[in-house]
Amino acid sequence: MSEPAREIPRLTFEQAAAAAPEVRGELDGGRFVPVTRNTWRHGEVVARVTLLFGLYAREHAGWSVSAGDPGAKLTHDPDTLRGPDVGIVRAERRPAGRGAAGWLDGAPDVAVEVVGDAQGHSDLAKKALEYLAAGARAVWVVDPGPRRVVVYTPPSSVAVLGAEDVLDGGDALPGFRCSVAELFE
Repeated sequence: MSEPAREIPRLTFEQAAAAAPEVRGELDGGRFVPVTRNTWRHGEVVARVTLLFGLYAREHAGWSVSAGDPGAKLTHDPDTLRGPDVGIVRAERRPAGRGAAGWLDGAPDVAVEVVGDAQGHSDLAKKALEYLAAGARAVWVVDPGPRRVVVYTPPSSVAVLGAEDVLDGGDALPGFRCSVAELFE
C-alpha cells in the first residue's frame, strides 16, 4: 500500500521574503518554485531591454525601471509572486520597502520575460496571462533563438514580431519604438 501524498505547505509573501538570500524563486499560488540561473546570452538581452527602457524613462518623466527578477505580487491568498526579467511602472507605483514591502503590488505596466534554458514558451505564456490578469498593460516574451517577440495585450491580443518588425509601446508605453532586431544587438 502506498503512502498518501504529502501536502506541500503554501507560503505567503512574508514567508518567501524571510527565506535565506541564496534561495531564489517565485510563488505559484503559494507553492515555491525555484528560479535557476540563466545563460550569458539571456543576460545580454535583459540588459538591452533594460537599457532601452531606461532611455525611455529618461525621456518620458514619471517611469521606474527594474530588472533582475524584481518581485511582483500578482495574487493574494494564495500568494503568487513573479519576478519579470524587466519591468517598467509609473513612478508613483514604485515600491520603496524591504522584503515583501519592497515588491510591486500587481503587475508592472509592461513586464518582459526573456526565453531562457529553464522556461519554455508554455511556462512564459502562463506567466504572461498572469501579468495581464494582475493589471499589466503589455507583456513581451522575448526569444533570442529565433529573434522574435510575442506581445500580449489585454484583453486577449497576441502578436508575434520578427527581427524585421518594429516593437511599439502602444498605449502601455506611448512613444516607445525600436526594431525587434535592436533587442538582440
